[in-house]
Amino acid sequence: MVSARSVTSFFHAQSSTVALLLVACVCTFFAWHYDVVMPDSRNMGVGLESANLWFPFGLPSATLNITANAAIALFIIYINRAFNVLRSLTALVATMFLAMQIAMPRVLCRFNDGSMLALVMLMCAALLFSVFGNRHGQKRIFLAFCLLGWMAFTRIAYLFYVPVLLGGCVQMRVFSPRDILAALIGVITPAWIMFGFGLVDWREISFAGLTGGWQWYGGQDSVRLMVVSGFTILTGTFFTVANLLKILSYNSRVRAFNGFFTLLFIATALLTVVNYSNFTFYIPLLDCMAAYQVGHFFTYRRSPRSFIPVLLLVLTYFGFYLWALLR
Repeated sequence: MVSARSVTSFFHAQSSTVALLLVACVCTFFAWHYDVVMPDSRNMGVGLESANLWFPFGLPSATLNITANAAIALFIIYINRAFNVLRSLTALVATMFLAMQIAMPRVLCRFNDGSMLALVMLMCAALLFSVFGNRHGQKRIFLAFCLLGWMAFTRIAYLFYVPVLLGGCVQMRVFSPRDILAALIGVITPAWIMFGFGLVDWREISFAGLTGGWQWYGGQDSVRLMVVSGFTILTGTFFTVANLLKILSYNSRVRAFNGFFTLLFIATALLTVVNYSNFTFYIPLLDCMAAYQVGHFFTYRRSPRSFIPVLLLVLTYFGFYLWALLR
């Protein structure tokens, strides 16, 4: 007979992440079978093509986005292992992220800018974490901001995360004049190269990515997207507040790491609401940061029956997926 403790252990093990990844693959198949996934041929880039145009719509796009989601899940596990962010080895964050992604087939089942945003911000987070309290970490600070600068040519909304990374620098105690200069040069270097070598004509710059990012699907589809994202924001907010006292009890290093992820969640939630025209652009990162807050809560409150609320959350998101299929 399976015990409650073994089920809880399963949700914290990497095997649960693998299981949810397989479920995501099956859900992707049925989403395409029932024509839930819609093409998006709009170019939202500033000087380069936006990520939704990088691969043909169909099997290549679906396969690569599932791969990207798997990479995001593995990256969040790696960050926890490398920097001990959660003070415990767990894969629950990755498992919850995949469960949240399943709820929105339009975001899960085709390659999109949101998947790239989540990957890039996790890379930037890892770079910032690696220079905590390091007075000579300007190279990695430069690289983090340079990544945002490059990606801004595919979607201008990436630049909204420049203040977030600056806030991260403050939390990592790397905010000296040299650090600020490294960040500034990192942001402008891609533009310097692109314009200087004539790869992009500044007269052809378009800011469509700020005003035309959300395709209004109409009727029930739009309501469903708003309900699912709203539920994720409320869930993430609840667990963020619940985690605050625990975060304050950590040492300064781990507190800074958790503080940055909390800041990243708050900023992404606000951008999801305020920058509504880029609605789906923020969903993968929103899911990742909300899943982090959920995983954090149940990691330091790992009781034998803590799998019950986790399972209820997973089933809720799977219910949202079924709602999408039965549109």
